[in-house]
Amino acid sequence: MPAILSTDRERAQLERGTVRLEISLRPLRIDLRRLTPRDGGAKWRRLLRGAHVWAVDGEVHDRFLQLTEGVMAREELGFPERAVSASVAEHLADGLVLALRLQGGRHAELRITVPEPDHVLFELSAEDAPLRLGLEWGERPEERFGGLGARHHASVDHHGRAMQLGADRVYAGPDCPPDMLELGGIPQGDYAPAPWLQSSRGYALWLETHANGTRFELGEKQERYAVSTRANAGPLRAHVLTAPTPAARLRRYLHLTGMPTVQPEWGYGFWKSRDVYEHQDDVLEDFTGCGWHGIPLDAVVLDSPWETNYNTWIPNPHQFPDFAGMVRRMRADGVRTVVWVVPWTNTDSLDGQIPPDPGSRRLHRAPATNYAEGEAQGHYVRAADGSSYSARWWMGTGSPIDFTSPAAEEWWREQARSVLRLGVEGIKADDGEGYYFPDDVRFADGTSSAETAWRVGAMYRRSMQAALDDVHGPGRGVLFGRSGWAGQQVDGILWAGDQVSDFWSLR
Repeated sequence: MPAILSTDRERAQLERGTVRLEISLRPLRIDLRRLTPRDGGAKWRRLLRGAHVWAVDGEVHDRFLQLTEGVMAREELGFPERAVSASVAEHLADGLVLALRLQGGRHAELRITVPEPDHVLFELSAEDAPLRLGLEWGERPEERFGGLGARHHASVDHHGRAMQLGADRVYAGPDCPPDMLELGGIPQGDYAPAPWLQSSRGYALWLETHANGTRFELGEKQERYAVSTRANAGPLRAHVLTAPTPAARLRRYLHLTGMPTVQPEWGYGFWKSRDVYEHQDDVLEDFTGCGWHGIPLDAVVLDSPWETNYNTWIPNPHQFPDFAGMVRRMRADGVRTVVWVVPWTNTDSLDGQIPPDPGSRRLHRAPATNYAEGEAQGHYVRAADGSSYSARWWMGTGSPIDFTSPAAEEWWREQARSVLRLGVEGIKADDGEGYYFPDDVRFADGTSSAETAWRVGAMYRRSMQAALDDVHGPGRGVLFGRSGWAGQQVDGILWAGDQVSDFWSLR
């Protein structure tokens, strides 16, 4: 339990282990310090300087571009309302609760706890439904930042940048049209962000959220850093981790969000794929060709399309006349089969990739054969009016599976198991990012997309990993996923999403 060393009308102080918070109440300012060995003794080194919180009203005008899966992020914001005064409302076993009065008279509450000696948690809520809730602290010119998941910037250091996770990737290379270049480039899919930051000053920060609109502003324009989330996702929850080394802080983060698993050996081997295998003969050509040329081959990935439709989990008999025999033949030579999927079932697939033969084209003219069953049983995410949510994605139009529903998850997983029982040992789990879900979409667990958007990917990955484990046993199948967020490192491995093959993109 942290000692509350002093509390009066002007200040409070919390201390536990090597962490100390010095809190001025009028106005609210917080210094976070860590006890650090120095010159044969110890010194309270300041990690966060002059931290405070705010709320701001505004409107969201984000625009999702389905063609490139990019998000054009835009908000109209008022002036941030900072805390002009605070008072201790409650003493907790591991911290305290501050009642805040913000500029403009709005009331807010800040809960500060120290759940572990190297872990501080700030939780901010405010009345009257502001657009954003934020935590900010003083900038240091020499400070450097890493993290935030897969980034798409020339510098590894994020100091001086401002970004909205899920909307921080643009193409501004040589093939970008001049009119788009003037706007900063073509927005593209920001596939694997993570609200997790490491600082060279000796701390790390994790925003516990699954919401679209999560922002990190790291000294872009003003002499401050700020992290913020949209208030319709619930309170801002910012975890500051203060262990003495970057590796120790990473371990603490993984302790909170989940440890990655070791894959079977073949998962780290050489895999072969094509954008489209038009016919089973093309797959066997790659399989036998690698053997003829002495190229060790561990897996063949059947990317889209391979099913009768998007996404039935049923091999297309026109494309693969003997799917099970093909899988067995390759497996007998030590080569596994991996199949592609996304968590959608289509009503219209005419805009998707379709094998050129007439039989395959006939199959794709109709809705997926499992769509009606999923709709009748309520297995899809719901629109605001209660109907099945339907949207365009890059292979047509359909509805995403509601993985918050145990019945829907089991329905989807059993379909996956049906093809895994044919000998398939890997799943390429494409899609799953939160930007496909508008805030008013509803889930079976009672949440909205405002709270759950970037949790979908983790539930999707967990379902596919469970299917692999059900059929082949734990640690034998490989999940190959695209989406990312805090916690998604637990299941499978990640690929970097679709990249433009030019030097600008791959540098």
